[in-house]
Amino acid sequence: MAVFHDWVQLGKDTFSSIKTKDMTNLYALEWPETRKMLIADYQSQIDGDPRWLRRFVRTRSAMLLGLAKRLAPHRRIFFLVGFVWFFLGMLDAVGDHRSFHAWPYFEMAGSFMIIVILLAMELIDKIKFRDELELARDLQADLIPKSPPQTSEYEIAAFNRIANTVGGDIYDFVPLPDGRLAVLFGDASGHGMAAGLVMAVAHAAWRTQLDVDPSPGGIISSLNRILCRTGGPRSFFSCCYFLFERDGTFIATVAGHPQIVKIAGGKVIDRIGAGSYPLGVKKEMKWQELRGSLERGERLLFHSDGLTEARNANEKEFGDAYVDAIAGWHPSASASTLVETLIGEWNLFTGGRAPEDDVSIAVIARR
Repeated sequence: MAVFHDWVQLGKDTFSSIKTKDMTNLYALEWPETRKMLIADYQSQIDGDPRWLRRFVRTRSAMLLGLAKRLAPHRRIFFLVGFVWFFLGMLDAVGDHRSFHAWPYFEMAGSFMIIVILLAMELIDKIKFRDELELARDLQADLIPKSPPQTSEYEIAAFNRIANTVGGDIYDFVPLPDGRLAVLFGDASGHGMAAGLVMAVAHAAWRTQLDVDPSPGGIISSLNRILCRTGGPRSFFSCCYFLFERDGTFIATVAGHPQIVKIAGGKVIDRIGAGSYPLGVKKEMKWQELRGSLERGERLLFHSDGLTEARNANEKEFGDAYVDAIAGWHPSASASTLVETLIGEWNLFTGGRAPEDDVSIAVIARR
């Protein structure tokens, strides 16, 4: 049984753990995001109404409807009962203002308890779902290398941050027995659980195909065939695959992914891949094999669109031009230094806000 001491301890823990930033985010980030999601279906009509009073009423109505729509049908009934019961209690209290009657206050207390019970049910559902997501996140985390392998010819550094509990970005670097280096860098459409499943399927298919035929043609056709078979109509996987030789030459295929930036002497000297479709669209599609070389001291920069499309408080995008500029700040920097610099500038640009999309960065430098 919960005793008074337990409530006191909970209060102490609550106030000791609250930070000023938490309260600021509650108003500046969490509430605007909640409001935006609840009224999303009616945002255009609300914005188009010239009268502020009608906009105010429409916004509150849309929020209430948006909240009710997200409840299970049987819980909507309880929500409606609690909502109506509360206002009936208020009317009874106003009608009996000349004398005190306890019943209207019992009505409002009863309606409050109904809302609390509904909140508890939704909270338990969220906890169950969160536990499943955390399990999926842990499984997914094992797919992304925490410390990229290093070879005698290539230095590799990488970074990944997911927008939700489960992300859709993937990168992997596999030194092959014959001395070649196989690199996969990909981004499943969207983010969250659906993107995470597509990413996991693509990664498993890639690892399997590496043992059969590591050539770009074999890899990409195999991944596309499997994704077309297992994915839904919106389950796309944009990626790039590079197969490096010991002498710095490579064969690559880019499928709907942002261009890979080639850097030498602090300048962008080339962009690899453009105008191709992602995997999982059509079985019979073909992708061009690109050939090139990485000279000593040159670097390749891979990134997902979550980096360049990141926005700051003024809704300005990070952008490709800024990425190019950062790449030239330290011409002789190591791969890990370039990745750390990009992360730092991205954090400063966004003000530390949670990303709207998964962000992944990788740099491969020829020693």
